[in-house]
Amino acid sequence: MDASGNIFLSFEGGTITKFSSTLDSLFSYSPLKIADTKLLEAGTGLVIFAYYDFFQEYLLTDRFLTRPTRSKFPTSIGYIDIATQSLDNNIWMVESANFSLLKYNVQLLRVEIETLLNTVVESNNNSFTFIKEYQNQVFLVDENSGIYVFDNLGNFSKFITAKTNKINFNNSHFLYVEGNELIIRDIYTDSKEAITIVEQDVIGVTKHKSNSYFIKLNTIIRVH
Repeated sequence: MDASGNIFLSFEGGTITKFSSTLDSLFSYSPLKIADTKLLEAGTGLVIFAYYDFFQEYLLTDRFLTRPTRSKFPTSIGYIDIATQSLDNNIWMVESANFSLLKYNVQLLRVEIETLLNTVVESNNNSFTFIKEYQNQVFLVDENSGIYVFDNLGNFSKFITAKTNKINFNNSHFLYVEGNELIIRDIYTDSKEAITIVEQDVIGVTKHKSNSYFIKLNTIIRVH
């Protein structure tokens, strides 16, 4: 979701569609190279970012999905498991071979920050499914263990036990689905609220103003 409440969804094969806050379909982008999107980000400004791990490439396009540019990471970095755009228009990524959190400068084509994750992540069965920089913190989600939080210099801050594969942000809170509950946590105090979700098979949630959006496998439900 972007700051205006528009929702961007990536579908099987990599097509990206923009929907209004009332869930009207507005624009679509269909890539020439077919592959699923590992991560899609629309909340860092007017630029839409998508990462395709199969090709080790990332996409930058405008909010109308009309000016796409795809770029490939240098092979010298290693295999990039997941990546997202940083608030300064560079890229945070997790590199598998050295098991590191990296910040990559897209102008200088070099790594500026490296944090070894083997001193932070205890699980040997990792599956990183989401990463985002928000309010000068980097949130990295491992669906098998929980949420790892770093500062904007890559220093480890805290770990939050959670069984989820994605989080979304709303002002000073982040939200995620765990089981049949919507969990709302304060970013700074870590206070938590749990709300039972009546709708079945919800895999994601996001909020904008008075609207909540529950994401299912083939459906989005808007709740006032």
